[in-house]
Amino acid sequence: MKSSNKPHSANPFSKSGDFRILGIGKQEAIKYFFGGNATLAIIVIGMIIIFLIYHSYSFFPQYRDKLDLYRKSGQEFTDYASEQITAQKELSSLAVQARAYEIKHKLGALYNVRPIFNEFKRETLKNISSERKEWMREKSRLDDLNDEDDASPDAIAAAEKNLAAALTKLENAAKSAVAELEYSSLSDRSWKTDPKYLEPIRAAVVESIVTGESQPAFIKEIKAEEKTKTEAIDTTQTMQDLNAALASFKAPQKSFESFVDSLRDVASTNKSQAVTFSSAQARKDALLEGAALAKTPEAKERKLIEAQRVLTIEPNYTELNKPLYASLPKHKELLAELSAKTAEGFAKMPNTDAFDGKLAQRRIRQIDEIETKIFKLFEDKRRSMETWKHEEPVTLSAAVTGFFFGTKWVTNSSWQDFYGILPLLAGSVCVAIVAVILAIPFAVGGAIYVNRLASPFEQKFIKPVIEFIGAIPSIVLAFFGVVVLGELLQTHSQSPFFSWIPGFPVEGRLTILNAGILLAFMAIPTIFTLAEDALNNVPKAYKEASLALGATHIQTVLKVIIPSCASGVIAAVLLGFGRIIGETMVVLLVMGGRIAIPKSFTDPAHSMTGILAQEIGEVDEGSLHWGALFMVGLVLFVIALTLNYIAQTTLRKFSKR
Repeated sequence: MKSSNKPHSANPFSKSGDFRILGIGKQEAIKYFFGGNATLAIIVIGMIIIFLIYHSYSFFPQYRDKLDLYRKSGQEFTDYASEQITAQKELSSLAVQARAYEIKHKLGALYNVRPIFNEFKRETLKNISSERKEWMREKSRLDDLNDEDDASPDAIAAAEKNLAAALTKLENAAKSAVAELEYSSLSDRSWKTDPKYLEPIRAAVVESIVTGESQPAFIKEIKAEEKTKTEAIDTTQTMQDLNAALASFKAPQKSFESFVDSLRDVASTNKSQAVTFSSAQARKDALLEGAALAKTPEAKERKLIEAQRVLTIEPNYTELNKPLYASLPKHKELLAELSAKTAEGFAKMPNTDAFDGKLAQRRIRQIDEIETKIFKLFEDKRRSMETWKHEEPVTLSAAVTGFFFGTKWVTNSSWQDFYGILPLLAGSVCVAIVAVILAIPFAVGGAIYVNRLASPFEQKFIKPVIEFIGAIPSIVLAFFGVVVLGELLQTHSQSPFFSWIPGFPVEGRLTILNAGILLAFMAIPTIFTLAEDALNNVPKAYKEASLALGATHIQTVLKVIIPSCASGVIAAVLLGFGRIIGETMVVLLVMGGRIAIPKSFTDPAHSMTGILAQEIGEVDEGSLHWGALFMVGLVLFVIALTLNYIAQTTLRKFSKR
């Protein structure tokens, strides 16, 4: 038997009758298709990087020039003093808040009676607008008849009867509408009061609508009772000490603020001259160009005269800043008074344990934290003012450091714009950490259960449900967080049962915690799917060997399967983290939008993605603000790319093992 001379192809796509187009067969087409996609992905990533660098490369030189002008004009000197009084004024603000929260806590249900009355009245008026309009028409008709000299008594009597009927109808409609209102109808659902006040509040709403009085008798009684109890609370030793401390904090503020305002006036004048000079040459060139293009001798002459009037001589910053240097002795005197009064205020402050309200205690703890660092801040800023030199140039490294480690992101300011990414980065990282901590137990635990422990019926039910979460639009989840989840967290965090949790009770609806819960919900499908793939890649022989050695099914899963795919699970978590940190709509709408480094996971914050979505449509292309936003985008892209690279590297190591 002769063997065939034709080589046998092991390629499954190879057939004897396979057709080719332009020399490309089916196998080559598939290879070029997938290889081309990979090449295209690399090209797209490269183009994105080039695009981001192109729009952000000039940011740091421009930012350095702005900071250099900020120093030459004396604004930097002024801000050293301004930061001292700003930090000190935070103490008085916290003391005022502590008093308000303590009074609110001690008044209890009584504190919310008037706000609930106002909310109920507003909602009731909204629901009975037609009856109220009818009553107002009848009242207006009766007033017109009374003003007429020849109006018949029968017409007036009929109008009075119609008015009485309209008023009765209005009263009945108000009673019906207010009876349907509950705490869920309030704009702030954390407001609660004693049930004994609820019906009197409803009756007061009806009385106010019918009689037209803004404060019915019941509300006046509540206001008087509230005032009496507040005065009694203020007579306690704790509140007297707090008020005394507050008075000490406030005592030096007015004189110090007046001093800072005088410095600010000098610096503002200096800046206006510096800005005028910086654009002088460009304005002069534009006028000369206009003169060259003028159509008439008169227009040309006018342009030339305007060009000659433009001053291109640089301002004498040494002379301009002399008042600032001369203010140092006055500042030393005022700072000594500020420090003395601040220390006196701290000495009068009551202990945290003297307060009953959790929010009041939190404010007192914040004051205690400030006490440990405010005097050092006073000294550091004073030293900076003494060593400040307006002629010292700002280096490029200072601009880079100011961007990556700056704690201020201030835009469209009439004083000075600052671009510090640290609070945005901190907000993004904090919300991502909260989301990952919440998502890992559910996603990884769910993957282990579905893949190794669940019955076939449970697998068919649970897996599609989890994967369906990924189809929910992020904007829908964001609305849910604003309307529902934020209210629930704020309301239930007031319960004493949760008082042991740091950051509780939650003061607002829009917080890192709220956004973190939603992002965890969004990341669960990604982590779940990738973790399950890692579990599927564990060889069956591992399981069989473990069971053969006498291990139980649970022991096999916990001690053999999970350790074998640990790197794959870690890669799944990293990819989920990247998915979280790149989310936009949820963090933009739900995190609160406060640009500051968060101190607690229940604080509001902002994020890098949120600031991009919020501000990119409002800036001029090529401006300093434009470049700053693209630098933020570049940093975000590098973070996401790094996380994906680490995850892919981990997966490759897992595959080799």
